[in-house]
Amino acid sequence: MSRASTLNRLAGFTLVELIVTMVIVGVLAAVVMPRFMGREGFESRGFFDQAQSVVRYAQKTAIAQHRNALFVVITASNVSACYDAACTLPVIHPSTGAALTATAPTPVSMAPALTFSYNALGQPSFAVDQTITLTTTSPGDVNRIFNIARETGYVSHP
Repeated sequence: MSRASTLNRLAGFTLVELIVTMVIVGVLAAVVMPRFMGREGFESRGFFDQAQSVVRYAQKTAIAQHRNALFVVITASNVSACYDAACTLPVIHPSTGAALTATAPTPVSMAPALTFSYNALGQPSFAVDQTITLTTTSPGDVNRIFNIARETGYVSHP
């Protein structure tokens, strides 16, 4: 075998290698791409984290400012921290300067609707532990819950 014929054989890919590569890329595109194209699951999880953060920050603010009433208002579409029950005086977000609130994306809702306050010890005003449920209608996404403990005000998720 001459040197020229050996170089020609090593210079490219075989048809089988190209077809196998195309099949692998096709399978990855069919399985992985829909996960990246649908943002609802990511937005739902982001809202879940924001909602918990608002409640935690409200508790920490009540403790730090020695306030006997710092309110958390939870509706079907948002959660806010305020200095009054009507939420006309919102707590200010420390980095943005806007009202401390989290708004649910379109396929997500929260229940139950609830207004409660934290005292200067960080204890919530309700009599029993509360479970907040975030429900989503987005296909492939899951419903999420977080709990607020009555005695300590601790926010957790199972």
